[in-house]
Formats: sequence, C-alpha cells, structure tokens
Amino acid sequence: MRVIYLIFLLLFSSQVLAAIYRWVEPDGTVVFSDEERPGAELIELPPSATYSPPEVQQITQTESETDSSPVPDYQISITAPAANESIWVNNGDVKVTLSIEPALNPDRGDAIQVYLDGQAVGEPQASTSYQFTNLSRGSHQITAKIISADDKELASDNIVFHLHRASKLN
Repeated sequence: MRVIYLIFLLLFSSQVLAAIYRWVEPDGTVVFSDEERPGAELIELPPSATYSPPEVQQITQTESETDSSPVPDYQISITAPAANESIWVNNGDVKVTLSIEPALNPDRGDAIQVYLDGQAVGEPQASTSYQFTNLSRGSHQITAKIISADDKELASDNIVFHLHRASKLN
C-alpha cells in the first residue's frame, strides 16, 4: 500500500512544488522552502524531464497471411530407430531421427510433433532429432507428425521398436 502512496506523491509532486524560495539565515545556513518570506529569492527550475513513448502499432497476422503460401506435399519418415528394431541399451536412451521432404516452411508455421506411446513429447518444433532418456524396456511406438500452425496434420509416420535392458541381479 505504501508503494501506491509513493507513486501518487511522485506523480503529483511537480504540481505541488510550483515555487521554491531560497534565503540565508543569520548563522549562514542556506534554506530552501516552498513558502515565501521577506528577502527570499525565487528559484527558477527547468521543467522536469518527461518521456512519452511513441505509439506502438500492433502487428497481427490474419488468417489469410498465414495461409498465403501453398501447403507443401510433405513426406516424413522415421529413419532411426528402424521399424521393429531391437535396441540393447541398459540406460534406456534412444535417439530418434526423422527425414522430411521438402524442408519445413517456417513462414507457414509448420512444425513436427513427436509422440511416444501415444503421448505428445514436448511442444511442436522444427528439430528432426529427438533424444529419449531412461525408457523402460519393452515395445514402444513412435509417431511423428508434421502439423500446420492451426494444428492440421499434414503428414505422419510411425514405427514400433523394442528396447531391451539388462535386469539387475541382487
């Protein structure tokens, strides 16, 4: 609440301090005040510095601007791991790589969404490489979809791979 009072005071202080007077006391002390008294001189202050930012125009994309380029005929394929591949890795780390033709069109807002076992992995992005860590052993399905800015599926591919991890022996 004190902050609000301080802001209020600062905003209106320039109007309250319309005149400043200066005088010297008999002991030599210089005094400044907003009250006029005999023998005081009026101090002229320059106007306080203010800043008025320029008006910012909002730039918005209309639907026609985002759809102005034709939809490419994308082809996406999961190049690694291979379909039905058995992967033997004890830490459960699996790298997934994708191939896309033609290249993604960032002006249209096209992106790749990867799914692991039916669950979306992160946000859509332009990367064609994904690293999964500490996957559990067993069969996993990977789906990769190219989606437009308005979430329409433009192309997809999916594979199943099998992860093998050594059991801990006690």
